[in-house]
Amino acid sequence: MTVLDATMELLHTLFAGVWAGWALFVAALVVPAARDGRLGAEALDWLTGRYAQFSTLAAVVLFATGGHLAGTRYEVESLTGTGRGHLVLAMVALWFALAGLSHVGRSRLSDALDRENASDAAAGVAPIFYAAGVVAVGLLLVAGLL
Repeated sequence: MTVLDATMELLHTLFAGVWAGWALFVAALVVPAARDGRLGAEALDWLTGRYAQFSTLAAVVLFATGGHLAGTRYEVESLTGTGRGHLVLAMVALWFALAGLSHVGRSRLSDALDRENASDAAAGVAPIFYAAGVVAVGLLLVAGLL
């Protein structure tokens, strides 16, 4: 393994783990706390805003590092014709889903916070963030299988 390959794998694993963990944190703690009135609008907006910023960064880093790793470890036939390749493709699909859910959830929450209190806004977008949490768990499971 070259230094470049090791660096790509390290960055990929680090950003993937932090992103999945943060998605779970938002789904399991931040949104429920806001929904129950324990977290105000300013804190909710700040936390989910930082989460959305990191989600964007993570998506870019994972695209670059994952592309490098896939390009050096797999051929088209091995991605489409093996169980391990199918897991890699499943992971790519789940990353797209997490990116989409993260940004849709944040966008809708931001819009709702302009009209509603934090509790009502969080309740309205909770299913989106819960789905992101489920996708993050799926990603961790697929990563474990790989």
